[in-house]
Amino acid sequence: MNLFAWLLVGHLVGDYLLQNRWMAEGKTTRWAPLLVHSTVYTLAVALPAVAAGGLSWRGILLVFLAHLVLDRRGFVHFWTERVTGSANVPWLVIMADQAWHILVLSLATLV
Repeated sequence: MNLFAWLLVGHLVGDYLLQNRWMAEGKTTRWAPLLVHSTVYTLAVALPAVAAGGLSWRGILLVFLAHLVLDRRGFVHFWTERVTGSANVPWLVIMADQAWHILVLSLATLV
C-alpha cells in the first residue's frame, strides 16, 4: 500500500474506532476532549504511515492542527452554510467534514 492508503486506514481507525463518546460529544465545546481526540487521531494516522515511509514532522503537525480546526466544527459549519448551502442537511455536513479530512491527508503527503 502507498502512503495515502495508510493515511486513510489511520483516519478510519482514529476517527471511528478509537473515538469514544466523551470525545465525540465534548470535542466541539471543550478543549480536553478535542485535544485528546486530535492526539489519538494523529497517532492513529501517523503510526500506520510508517509502513510506507512515514510522514514528515510538518505533515504530522498539519494533521494535528487541521483536526483541531475541523473537529471543533466552526470551519465546517461556515463552509456548509456559506459555500455549499447544505448546513441543514446533516449527511452533507458529515460528507463535507470527511472531504476536508481527506484533503488534509492528501496535503500531508506533500509537506
